[in-house]
Amino acid sequence: MNLSELQSLIGSLCSDPNHDRYSLADINIELDNTQDTWNLEAKLITDTVTLTVADGARQYALSSLTGTPISFPRVTHKGIDLKKRSKAYFDHLTGSDWTLHPGTPKDYFIEQTDPAVQYLTLYPVPQSSDIGDNLVVEYGKRHTAMSAASDVPFMSGTTSNYLLRPFDWGIAYSVSAKLLLRDPIPENVAKSKGYSDIAKNVLIEVVQVFKALEAEEPKRLTGGRYWDFSAYRQWK
Repeated sequence: MNLSELQSLIGSLCSDPNHDRYSLADINIELDNTQDTWNLEAKLITDTVTLTVADGARQYALSSLTGTPISFPRVTHKGIDLKKRSKAYFDHLTGSDWTLHPGTPKDYFIEQTDPAVQYLTLYPVPQSSDIGDNLVVEYGKRHTAMSAASDVPFMSGTTSNYLLRPFDWGIAYSVSAKLLLRDPIPENVAKSKGYSDIAKNVLIEVVQVFKALEAEEPKRLTGGRYWDFSAYRQWK
């Protein structure tokens, strides 16, 4: 569904087809909020960037990443998975100035010093033996807001994953549930609860679809077992 169709469906679900009570601006804000929630839950928009490790450098600015990062599910160094920590973990548990500990990185955390400045910080601090080794960062990024009537949900730039199209209607139910709670009369509360339950069930399906894409395939037995009846035929 595109933006125009979603707005129309939401108006219908809220018994507000002309958008008198809930404006298109209200609807668009909640559409953005719902997409953020679903994106974080199901990791719908992801990207991968490769950074170059430098001697003695523990911080790597994330300004080179395309889009707005919202999650960092996977970071590897030399092809080895790094464990995500918090800054407090090092402050409380290392017992010394951890920013000076040298060694091949084993952990990382996301350090935000300003709303617009983020770093991926490695621990221990890389050394000369680590120079040039790939630091691969897989991250989830925020969607591009819908603006044109033909725009669809979960765009990254001007494109969106076609696998999501069968589930777009679930977003409309989530948005409608939120809007109705702005006027919490008993009728709206009951309707909001029903819409919210529908939206949650759709999100569960979305999560399952995208988890299946990245799931490890189980081993399959090749060939099969068949009875050899040749001896039986000879006996007869």
